[in-house]
Amino acid sequence: MRIQSNLRCAAKATFVALALFLLACDPNAEVPVWGTLPEFGLINQDNLPYGTEQLEGRPWIADFIFTKCPDRCPKLTYEMSRLQTELRGRGWDDVMLVSISVDPANDTPEALAEYAARHSAKLDSWQFLTGSRDSIWSLSVDGFKLPVQEVEDTGSGPILHSNRFVLADGRQQIRGYYDALDEQDRAKLLRDLEIVRAESVSDAH
Repeated sequence: MRIQSNLRCAAKATFVALALFLLACDPNAEVPVWGTLPEFGLINQDNLPYGTEQLEGRPWIADFIFTKCPDRCPKLTYEMSRLQTELRGRGWDDVMLVSISVDPANDTPEALAEYAARHSAKLDSWQFLTGSRDSIWSLSVDGFKLPVQEVEDTGSGPILHSNRFVLADGRQQIRGYYDALDEQDRAKLLRDLEIVRAESVSDAH
């Protein structure tokens, strides 16, 4: 009787583990909506308008950086570059990457273009944006719900920013926040993105 009981317990545990595995791999799993971004318009590395209008209908991933950042930003940009390579390898050409400068006083379109080239960014799927300091501050806090802080008490220097990647869908809804420097979070981003992309295809039909 004890052997049969143990076998039943083992079988039940195996079934539960399998169910959890299938749930984790379920392509129909839902990715929550954390909020909706306001309409925004910034300027890209080519000194052209870029914002909500250009991103409509396609999933995208955003981060905040600045070109003179000595530590975190190079790591964030490196991970974004790896992400671009991964997306291209999967054929996910509909996904846009967006890096927003938090130092608009120094990060002119020309500076962003040079930064993009230095990091081998493919600009057809990775844009670098700048704009007024107030609009970027507001977009981070009120739009993406990310904390910001003055780096120096001048009101014109870089803004202390988050190291999160943010996933948004084609309706400008925020679908997730991910630690860009954490391997497990980056893997979760790709899983969630696959689901969000499937939603976009469904919406198109």
